[in-house]
Amino acid sequence: MSVDVIAVLTSFNRKEKTINSLAFFERAAKAAGLTYSAVLVDDASTDGTAQAIEQSYSWVRVIRGSGNLYWCRGMALAVTEAVKEEFEHILWLNDDTDLNENALKVMCSAGIELKNKYGNSGIIVGCTTSDGSDVSYGGLKSISSFRKFSYQRVYQEHASIECDAMNGNAVLIARADVQKIGNLDIKYEHAMGDIDYALTAKKLGIKIFTAPEIVGICGQNSDKGTSKDASLGLLTRWDKMLSRKELPPKSWLHFTFKHGGILAPLYFIWPYIKFWGQIFKSSPK
Repeated sequence: MSVDVIAVLTSFNRKEKTINSLAFFERAAKAAGLTYSAVLVDDASTDGTAQAIEQSYSWVRVIRGSGNLYWCRGMALAVTEAVKEEFEHILWLNDDTDLNENALKVMCSAGIELKNKYGNSGIIVGCTTSDGSDVSYGGLKSISSFRKFSYQRVYQEHASIECDAMNGNAVLIARADVQKIGNLDIKYEHAMGDIDYALTAKKLGIKIFTAPEIVGICGQNSDKGTSKDASLGLLTRWDKMLSRKELPPKSWLHFTFKHGGILAPLYFIWPYIKFWGQIFKSSPK
């Protein structure tokens, strides 16, 4: 059966958040008058996420993961399964993102407006907020041509902004563009897959725009327990930085040499040098 929008998600031990995210997606799809379905990759959760979703939502296809997929590879598997079905748009959706009721209506309308203007709907990035006063995730712009992988979030109410990259929390992509760009790159161990996908799309001439309204709620990740947490020991912070969830060298090397051109070696080494530079700078004299 063909649907207007199919959501793809990956989850791990966030049963209540995942249930809620799918409920808000369903509400938004109905409010926009869209037919809908979803593919959820549950990466070996131990809290009963997969079973709960299967019991609650007959329109969600649940795929069991190995427990070693994490975000990028989990999302790639979800997309692989989703493209076997017929749909007009695919929606990347984080399982901790609660869409507003008008989210899909806003995102689809933005796509139509941009298609009329440019001949292609482009990728529509939904901006989220943590508490209603800030933008937690969404569209990204490069800070400068010399710091091409350093980004700032951008958002403007009532207007779409063209972006250089994106966070993958709520992203609407037309089927034709999915077929042109392909899937997320599974060489990434956890993060970077959304940024990589955006850069690949732009190389193919596919534009990326923010939706002109906040589309949902998603709390920003805390620095606590990360390499930025000054309460942790130095070696612990360094291990955190090299870990899968931050800046693992294997993934970062692949990313920088894929998109960094002749400056790739410098882009690769810079964040690691910066880490130690900041440590020494902040050390007591």
